Amino acid sequence: MVLPPFALPRVTIGVVSFNRLRYLRALLLSARECIDYPNIQWIVVDGNSKESGLREFLESQDWIQHKIYKDCSHAEAMNAIVSLAEGEFLMILPEDVQFVVRGPWMKSLVEVASRHSDIGNIAFNFHRRSTVNWLFGNSHLHIRWGLKRKYIRLPWRRSVRIERSSQDMSFFGMGNMREAICGSGIMSFMRTQTWRDLGPWRTTNSNVGNDSSLGAEDDMVLRYFNSGLWLENFMMGIPVCADIVTDMAGTKARVRGGNKRYGRYLEAPNGKTYYRIMDQSDLKAGALPLAFEDWVEPEGFDLPFDSQGNLLKAAGVNLNGSFELIG
Repeated sequence: MVLPPFALPRVTIGVVSFNRLRYLRALLLSARECIDYPNIQWIVVDGNSKESGLREFLESQDWIQHKIYKDCSHAEAMNAIVSLAEGEFLMILPEDVQFVVRGPWMKSLVEVASRHSDIGNIAFNFHRRSTVNWLFGNSHLHIRWGLKRKYIRLPWRRSVRIERSSQDMSFFGMGNMREAICGSGIMSFMRTQTWRDLGPWRTTNSNVGNDSSLGAEDDMVLRYFNSGLWLENFMMGIPVCADIVTDMAGTKARVRGGNKRYGRYLEAPNGKTYYRIMDQSDLKAGALPLAFEDWVEPEGFDLPFDSQGNLLKAAGVNLNGSFELIG
């Protein structure tokens, strides 16, 4: 039996945008191509970007129901999204990611989250191979004994909870390897009510220079631990979204200080998107979620890999490095 569109739970997709038109374009255009789901509310909150052409592009996307332009922090933008959200579920995105899998996968996200009330966040983006192996693959127990603190290192593989949708899409539980919520808000898929129960993100500046959330992430995680909620973070076996990595240090062009953009701000080679878009039907999950290095394919540029073929990841922004002024 095929349910009519209004019978499917509403999903709100909120995007936080600020002075990165090239990334925002790739995100929105890929979303239009990749998301096959009939009951979506779209919200974009832009921090009054000064980048030429950004507002004009956003205004041309008439399928987006709410476009908000206001001077705001990362946390304030997410609070605005939560306040406007009509969906039972809320996906919050930064503008520097691209959808890379086309198909009805959103129905599986909603189905599994609806069926299991103890699921907190569901990670839907490709992770690096090393992270996937750390979360779900072979690990080691460290046993210490004696006054000299000697260690025995024993192979160990934890038991992973796996849930499956009616489309046979698999979702892997992270157990206690990750917090059950995504404290930063971005790249999260959760019940809207959970964010409302935990309260708005803190918006005061904690002087964390390299943290775009200004410390709101750590504060939100602490609220979760004090809430008494008992949830688990999951990851899609077939992720559908990928970070747009355009700098050879393993990062993106990041904006700090309001008008300074650090890192290589690469234009999408085809003027629209950065990565090849795959069909959901062509991807099959195995014993572990699919990894970024194995499936995400750039079009017209190279990704930064180390000598073992692992994707590089910068720890943060070098605020002493070169930057370009915006506007």
